Formats: sequence, structure tokens, C-alpha cells
Amino acid sequence: MSPHRRQGEGTISGIRRRFENLVDRQYGSLLGYVRFLTGGSTDAEDIVQQAFLLAHDRLVAGEFAGGAAGAWLRGTVRNLVRAWWRDRRGIPEKLALHLTRLAEKADDPHAAAVRAELAAALRRCLGKLDPDDRRLVSKRYEENLHVTRIAEELRRNATTLYVRLHRIRKTLRRCVEAVLSEGGAS
Repeated sequence: MSPHRRQGEGTISGIRRRFENLVDRQYGSLLGYVRFLTGGSTDAEDIVQQAFLLAHDRLVAGEFAGGAAGAWLRGTVRNLVRAWWRDRRGIPEKLALHLTRLAEKADDPHAAAVRAELAAALRRCLGKLDPDDRRLVSKRYEENLHVTRIAEELRRNATTLYVRLHRIRKTLRRCVEAVLSEGGAS
């Protein structure tokens, strides 16, 4: 018996219990992390599930000791997201690697420089928006107003504003990706 395994951990019910505990402890934060990395993509849940399937295989093989599963899962989803960026979004490999490095640094509690780089890129891109789009973004994300409330204030159709915000987010994402791929947000 491995020194890292307690009595019954190698049984089917023990593995299932460990896996359930792992999912209970990690799922929410991992899903949030993947949503952040993918820009809120609907593929985030699929990526997390794929990572947990791989983690289950490692649990069955007895390869996790102590708290290694959480760190392993975060590294795994970074790799899965990098593949997702490359395959589904058509992002060049160089940019996917840069975004992965930024994600790795974001895990570091001392990642102020990375957050500053992302914030500078976003500020630069927000500055390129026309004033009406900037005002809409400000109302939604700085003032935290619901779209229906903004629609009432602006006397506009809420559905139109949802579509407009979606387009603005896509524009900002492309701009931030371009700024980061250029190597800086200055």
C-alpha cells in the first residue's frame, strides 16, 4: 500500500468518495477560472469536465498525493484552454502561449504586474471605442446596471442593447488580444 493511501482509499467506493470530494472542493473555482480564461465561453463547462475526467483517471491510478490535485487541475485546464484557443478560436500559437503565461502568472499571488498589463490593454482598447459605446460599457460594468435598466434610461430596446454589448465585448476581446500579442499595452 502506498504511504499516501489510507485504508480503503484504493477501493472503488474510496476512489469515488475522493473524486466526489475533489469535485465538491474544486468545481466552482475551477469553472470560474476557466470562464475567465475563455472569456465566458459556453465551452468552459466542457473544459472543466474534461479536466475532471483526466483527474479521475489519475485518482484511479493512485497518482495524487496530498493537495496535489488542485494544482494539477489548474495546470490541466490552462493546457486545455490553450488548445481551445488555438483550435476553436483560431488564435495563433504565439498568442495562445502568451495568454497561457499570463494565466499562470495570474495564479501567482504576486501577479500585480500581469493584472496591470491586462488592465492597461483594456484601458487602451476602451479608449478606442466611440463615446456611446464607452458610456454603455460604463453603465453596465462600472455602475453595474442591468441591461433592462439601461434600456429604460436610454429609451432603447433591451434586446438591441444586449446585442450591442455582445459586439462591444467581442471588439474589446479582439483588441486586448492584439495589444497583448504586440507585447505590451503601453
